[in-house]
Amino acid sequence: MDDADRAGIEQERLEKAFLAKRTQTPPSRPSATQCIECDIAIPEKRRQYLPGVQLCVECQTLKE
Repeated sequence: MDDADRAGIEQERLEKAFLAKRTQTPPSRPSATQCIECDIAIPEKRRQYLPGVQLCVECQTLKE
């Protein structure tokens, strides 16, 4: 296993921990049906998976 493999494993672990915490904490507001940045529709699956989501995937990626 090289450094890239270890980094990938660590990234996956951190993402899972983040998502677990996010789903345990109740959202402060309901999920938006439209992205608050670009006004594109946020898919239902994304709204279900990330309660309280306000950004589409592209805008969230740019924000991060």
